[in-house]
This record gives sequence, C-alpha cells and structure tokens, in this order.
Amino acid sequence: MNKVLLIINPKAGKAKSEKYVSKIINNLKENNYDVVLEYTTIEEDAPEIVAKYKDIENIIVWGGDGTLLGALQGLSITNKKPKIAFIPMGTTNDFAKSLKISFDKLDVSKNLNSYEIKEVDLGKCDSDQFNYVVSMGLFSRASYKTSRKWKNRIGKAAYYINGIKELFNYKTYKLKITSKEKNIEDDFLYGSVSNSKYMGGFPIYRKKDVELDDGKFEVLLVKEPKHLYSTIILIIKILTGNLEDKHICYFKTEEIEIESIDGIDLSIDGEYGGKRKKFKISNLRKQTKYLVPVKI
Repeated sequence: MNKVLLIINPKAGKAKSEKYVSKIINNLKENNYDVVLEYTTIEEDAPEIVAKYKDIENIIVWGGDGTLLGALQGLSITNKKPKIAFIPMGTTNDFAKSLKISFDKLDVSKNLNSYEIKEVDLGKCDSDQFNYVVSMGLFSRASYKTSRKWKNRIGKAAYYINGIKELFNYKTYKLKITSKEKNIEDDFLYGSVSNSKYMGGFPIYRKKDVELDDGKFEVLLVKEPKHLYSTIILIIKILTGNLEDKHICYFKTEEIEIESIDGIDLSIDGEYGGKRKKFKISNLRKQTKYLVPVKI
C-alpha cells in the first residue's frame, strides 16, 4: 500500500474536521493508502510533524494557508519533495483558489489516485520558504493579528474589520526596491511580492496574466494619495483588479531586494514574518509538487 501523511489543523474551518476524519481515512484506505494521521498542536505544529516523516511521498494537509506554509517549512528541513494535496479549511484560502483546488472536503480522499501533479514555484524570503505571498504595510498585519476566535465566528469579515481599523491609523514606509526590472526608492503604504491570483480573498490579478509556474513573482507597490478619500478609492480599484493608476507600481520579477530604513513588519503567507530592514525574495521555479484535480 502507498503511505500518506494526513496532517489536520483541528482549529481550522470552525473546528469541523472531526466529523469528516473517519470518512477521509476510509476513502483513502479504499484507494489503497496506508494513512498516518497527525493533528497540529502548540507543541508540535506542521513543520515538526512533517520533519518526523522523512520518507513519506504523499502528504495531505487539512487547514488554512498557514498550516500549508508550516508543512512546506517542514519539507525545507527534510530536503524532500513529496507530493502535497490540500483540503482548504482556512478563512480566505487564496492559494487553493489559485490552484483551483476542490473545496469538497472529501474530494481528495475519493480521487487522490486520479489527481495530477502540478509543479509550482516556491518562494524564498532570505532563508524562509513560502507558498504564495510576502506582504507589508497597510492591511498586511490583519492576516496575523486577527484572532482565531473571530475568524471562526464571522469568517472573512474579521479580516475586513481589522483592515478598516488600519485604514485610519496607517503609516508609509521609505523603501528601496532593487530588481533586474526596476529600481525604485520612494514612500509606500503597501507592498506585496506574490505568486497567486487572489489576495485577501479578492481576485486582484484577474486582469493580469498570472501563472504559478513561470518563475516570476507579481510585485505590487502602492504609494499614498494626498487625501484619505483618494486612498479609499484607490483601495477599491485594487480590490476590483484595476491596477492602472499613478499611485500603483506593478511588475514581474524572479528576484527582488527590499530595504527599509526603520524596518518593516512582514506577513508571509498570512503569518508574521518578523521585522526586517533588508531582505531578498527569490523565486525557485517549479520546486513544489501539488496534487490537483484533473482539468476537464
């Protein structure tokens, strides 16, 4: 039998995993898989769990983008490249939407043998690996400062409430951007380096050609308009996929270096990435193997 490691974040998806676990395990066994079940805890999160099972070639992650990030970090310890399947149970699930992963909780366990391998670019921020985004400035803190209690209670609205609070108490950052495509030094209220069609649940790049395996990141830098009203209008434009504005700098790159005189807090796949003054983000093309539904 093939062996599969099933990692479950029991707090994800309003803590509704338990009623599906036995069904998922039974489905996998019927498809000739020997299941190793592990739950994330404070003492043993996804990186530690993955690091324990160095020889398993199939991993299924049940949770949000943060749980998936943890599994990826565990793989950086083992230096292995198993195939990863994902059962998205987070609040926004940006990466899952970009990969067109099924939101049917039982689909993976029923159809894992018919899933196809999708090689996806891997991100690296200094020594930290990530799946799809490093963001900074306005709204980026909402992803890791919003409590799980409120995310489970009201879903995406919890992020939006915190984001609105930030809108009335934000600051700009003097950033020096260095890349092969552009060199910029200016004040920005927001910045992101991503490999995703969705950001914060919004299809920001729906009008852009975004591929998850092209070796390129999408870079979005936003300057501050003069008035709060103009800032709100600008944000609405971005959230609706309109990136044509004098305050917006958008380009693609495979590597970028960012400097901030005072240091800037980073959000890495929605988790706190520390305060940094200088960091380099690199694209490692097609370095992760995801199992995704076959396109019909």
